[in-house]
Amino acid sequence: MSVKYSRLKEIRAGLDPAIKEIRFTLKRIRKSPLSTAGIAIILFFALIAIFAEVIAPPVTRDPYMMWHDGYSSIPKPPGTPVLDPIAQKAGWTIHLLGTSEMQYDLLYGIIWGTRTAFRIGVLVEAIAVILGILIGSISGYYGGVIDEIMMRFTDVVLAFPGLILSMALVIALPRVWPMDFGFVLLLIALSVGPTIVGHFLKIQGRWVLVSTLVAVLLFIALYTWVLGTRIWTINMELSQLDKVLIALALIGWPGYCRVIRGETFRVKQEAYVEAAKAVGCSDLRIIARHILPNSIYPVIIMASLGIGGTVLTAAALSFLGIGAPAGYADWGQMISFARNWIWAGFQNPWQYWYTFTIPGIVIFFFVLGWNLLGDAFRDVLDPTLRRR
Repeated sequence: MSVKYSRLKEIRAGLDPAIKEIRFTLKRIRKSPLSTAGIAIILFFALIAIFAEVIAPPVTRDPYMMWHDGYSSIPKPPGTPVLDPIAQKAGWTIHLLGTSEMQYDLLYGIIWGTRTAFRIGVLVEAIAVILGILIGSISGYYGGVIDEIMMRFTDVVLAFPGLILSMALVIALPRVWPMDFGFVLLLIALSVGPTIVGHFLKIQGRWVLVSTLVAVLLFIALYTWVLGTRIWTINMELSQLDKVLIALALIGWPGYCRVIRGETFRVKQEAYVEAAKAVGCSDLRIIARHILPNSIYPVIIMASLGIGGTVLTAAALSFLGIGAPAGYADWGQMISFARNWIWAGFQNPWQYWYTFTIPGIVIFFFVLGWNLLGDAFRDVLDPTLRRR
């Protein structure tokens, strides 16, 4: 009882190591004005995304489709009264930020485009990080032939410019994707089966991985060349935005894979990893419990910085006309609507400046916020910097 009481006194006095680390972390963040600014910017956009329905009430059934007040190709300046009776019933009285081509309301596109930006940035980076961690940790831990095969495939993806490869993938992906779930389930079973058998038979992890790859390749060959039939097929319909998400995730994982591979090479030489091997821990346990927790911090920093780059790439695809569908609340598409009025704005800077300046400023601050947040994560998580 006295031990518990003394422990409670230490916690209240702030002597607990965890509390000390939290205080030190908050102190580091407060000392960095740029980190604080980044957190404030992201929180501001997050609040906009959360309360989008209150700030910009939906007019159509799909709230992500921007409503337009007429079909004139000439933008209207901020403060123009709303003429659409349906929008007036929804609570819209004036176009606070003006309209774009085809009379899309800019404020509505900015507010609901914030949700689109979070969806694209966070979801794409999450998928890319998971793929990069899986491939990079396996490659770095086993090394040898497995490392060579995986890294040469990674080099092939890195050899192409990201924007060009994403454009090709968005165009190449089918609108209706036949998904054979029977094939996927059998493939998973063949991948997990050798690992389970190797665990009970005490087979070394490298040979388990090799046998898994051989079994998967043989199954694919037999399934496609000999059988040629589908077991259980469901047609999955992909929207244009879904194709953008898949394309960006497929080109985003190699960077994380390279980083986690290098960190795995470093961490697996440590004494505690050798001790885990000596006591008989499985490869999966060593990677999950000992290697990844001590090597994942650079990946978290890269992911926070990568969200801004992903949003920029998605905006570029929408600007080129192969991103979000027409009329969708997307910042890149809003700038695309203004492309015919940029030159007119230079001739008369006070006429159509709002059509491209406002969406551009929003993209700028969103990307800047994530970059500053990445610097904050670096100060907090990087053990070589946090104690300076």
